[in-house]
Amino acid sequence: MQAPCPKCGQPSDGGLCRSCLLNLMEPLSRPDLVEVTVCSVCGSKLVRGRWQISERSIEEMATDAACESLCIHKDLENPELTVNLSRRGATRYAARIGLRGTFKGLAVEESCEIPVRIKLTACDRCSRMAGKYFEATVQVRGSSTRPLSKGELDTCRNMALSMADSGHRSGDQLSFVQEIKEVKGGLDIVLGSSQLGRQLSRAIQERFGGKLVESSTLAGRKDGRDIYRTTALVRFPRLKKGDIVLFRGGMYTVSGFDGKRTMLLSLSGNRRKVMSDEDAEQVEVLGNRSESQKALVVAVDRDAVEIMDPESYQTAFAPRPQDFEVVPGEEIAVVRTAKGFVVLG
Repeated sequence: MQAPCPKCGQPSDGGLCRSCLLNLMEPLSRPDLVEVTVCSVCGSKLVRGRWQISERSIEEMATDAACESLCIHKDLENPELTVNLSRRGATRYAARIGLRGTFKGLAVEESCEIPVRIKLTACDRCSRMAGKYFEATVQVRGSSTRPLSKGELDTCRNMALSMADSGHRSGDQLSFVQEIKEVKGGLDIVLGSSQLGRQLSRAIQERFGGKLVESSTLAGRKDGRDIYRTTALVRFPRLKKGDIVLFRGGMYTVSGFDGKRTMLLSLSGNRRKVMSDEDAEQVEVLGNRSESQKALVVAVDRDAVEIMDPESYQTAFAPRPQDFEVVPGEEIAVVRTAKGFVVLG
């Protein structure tokens, strides 16, 4: 049973009619001003007190902020928003908002304009980088008998930069590389956080082996707590991955490292051994797999392979690895050593 609307007198299902309800409702509420805080150095955006990496342009961030600031009435059905952004100054924009929808079967249209201000500042990370802030130094050094190669130095640099970038993208504002210095015997990698220093030093040791020694010194106090700076020394081992060694009567390739232990793989690939740090300092090194060359096989017997020297084109012999199958006319990988050629399986 319908009753008159108490406001306009038109028929109503009870209470105000739909037209009066529509006149009273606020389809869209908005703030007087939207402010977007952006780092002027790296482009990060401050969201609820935390800096977040953003790949979006200033205009896109301004548009997003204007849309996020809106409050649409909960009873509005099928709402559709349109946003047109116009620039009003160096750091000021205006977002023109259009809203369409239905309310109790009646079409609704609303529009408004929201001022958007861009606040440019420096994020915590960029501020600390500019202030030369650091908490950790990773010292990468070669051994007394083997200097670091250019490839190893470049790998350590790339690991530091990659891990710092990954930590930053995960939200760690102290995950940055302050400086990478090439010093006598290796690298000094200066980092923003002690956590990143520990992660990097352990990752380098896992990849290249060797010894890791950590120490810390008191650098001062902040907000009532002690501030420490850590130093991690990664001393590379005498051996490196790919080295061909004579160990307990057999020839092996260094396949990797596990802390102070060196992992070995036979040239034929069917036997594995673990060598202690003490043995690694004394074992005879014949060469490295990176020095391999292609050689033509001339003849094969049970214990040896006759090949053509790839430089002098004279024939030479090399021990045949166990279970190594090859026939004359094929090319195989060999390494020239002081004890002659070594066949790589």
